[in-house]
Amino acid sequence: MNFIRKNIVFILPVLFVLLAIFFLIPKNHGTRRVFYFPSVGSDKVCREVRYLPSDAVQGAVRSYVDELLLGSCKRGRFSLFTLGTVCEFCFVQDKTVFVGLSADAALQLADSADIENGIKLFKSSILKNFKYIDYVELFIDGNYVENR
Repeated sequence: MNFIRKNIVFILPVLFVLLAIFFLIPKNHGTRRVFYFPSVGSDKVCREVRYLPSDAVQGAVRSYVDELLLGSCKRGRFSLFTLGTVCEFCFVQDKTVFVGLSADAALQLADSADIENGIKLFKSSILKNFKYIDYVELFIDGNYVENR
C-alpha cells in the first residue's frame, strides 16, 4: 500500500493509457449475421446470431451460405438440409444470388427440416441478411428449384 501512495503519480497515467488502448482500439469481431432454423417439436423459427469474418476470401454471401449449411449451434433445432449438404457454387449477379447445393439437400432425414420449409428458410435467411439481394435462385444437384 505504501508503494502505491508513493508512485500514484506514475501509476495513474499508465493505467489511464492502458485502459484507453483497451477501449478505444477498434476490435474487428466480424459482421453480425442472423441465422434462422426450425425448432424441433414445434412450428417456431429460432434466430441465432453469429459473427462472420468481414473479409472472407470466398465472399460474404458464400461465407454465410456455408455457415448456414452447417446448421444450428444449439440443441433443439433442425438443420435446413441433411447434414453433409455442401454448396457447389454461389455467386451474385445483378441483384440475384445463384446457389447450387449438392444432391444431399434433396434427402430428408430425421435431423433436418422438411425440404419445403428448409428451402423457404434458406432463401429468406439470405434475403434478410443481404439487403442488396432481391432474388435467390436455388439449384439442387444441378436442377433448378422453383420459387413457391
